[in-house]
Amino acid sequence: MTTNRIVVLTTGGTIASQPDESGRNRSGALQGDALMAQVSLPPDFEARVEVRSVLQKPSNAMTCDDLLLLRDHCQALAESPDVCGVVITHGTDTLEETAYFLDITLPGQLPIVLTGSQRAPHEPGTDAFRNLADALQVAAASQVSGLGTLVVFNQTIYAARQVRKVSTFQVNGFAAPETGPLGYVDGARIRLAARPVRPPASAVAIGSTLPRVDILPAYLGASPSLIDAAVEAGAVGLVIDGLGRGHVPPDWVPSLARVIERGVPIAVVSSCPSGPVHQAYEFTGSLASLESMGALPVLDLSARKARLALTVLLASPSQQGLAARMKTLLN
Repeated sequence: MTTNRIVVLTTGGTIASQPDESGRNRSGALQGDALMAQVSLPPDFEARVEVRSVLQKPSNAMTCDDLLLLRDHCQALAESPDVCGVVITHGTDTLEETAYFLDITLPGQLPIVLTGSQRAPHEPGTDAFRNLADALQVAAASQVSGLGTLVVFNQTIYAARQVRKVSTFQVNGFAAPETGPLGYVDGARIRLAARPVRPPASAVAIGSTLPRVDILPAYLGASPSLIDAAVEAGAVGLVIDGLGRGHVPPDWVPSLARVIERGVPIAVVSSCPSGPVHQAYEFTGSLASLESMGALPVLDLSARKARLALTVLLASPSQQGLAARMKTLLN
């Protein structure tokens, strides 16, 4: 391994927690240098590690401005010839969203690896130090160059697009339910069994702000007034977390048609843990009826990631139509 620099960007979360007087964990209280001081790396690990505390907060407090800040840091590091990888420590609640945002807005040649922990560093059986050590090794590995943003958790390597948090407390807190992991970390050994399919574009250009896109869950008896309320409150795009193959209650259709006519783009995903949306049915509120009005089907992303994809596309100046750009980004 060539001696190079890996930069650890810390943002807070459980992996940076300390106990407070309540007996509960205070996310983001532990500075990055203090965390790194307790990490044990293999004897042959040669990269020089630099730690920068970018944020100190629980991940439920992450904002779109924070995403842009992290992206700016990563872009700057990608231009440094001695940087061979970036590791970002992050709270687990929104880790998958940050990972996906960076994946679709950065070129992907410099390895960007996100990790966190389910148990705080001071708790028995903590996974904080193991996860960080594994993430550092993956970021330094030549075989992950060009794979885009990755998530390393519980000795497992995931692509940003497929990874999802699947447990609130167990150390195997992340998985890729539909595609499986890309590989694993076993001590000093990194094994890749798959490579992610990424958009052909090197990166998506966006401005300094991100527009508001809201997620609306479809469920039995859900009121269509949610649709108009979101748009009136300032949403310039909507993601419908649909039922089954991408369906909504029948009385949602007039409201959806109305906001689409106003120029508000609507993407439709399935709320199911696996399986894409599909025009399999013909009834009021089916995906077929929604697409006939101009809604955009998103086949294999969660609502949270589809929201980020739509947000990025709305923030990106382009002469190409939104549907075509969405297809390019997601396929």
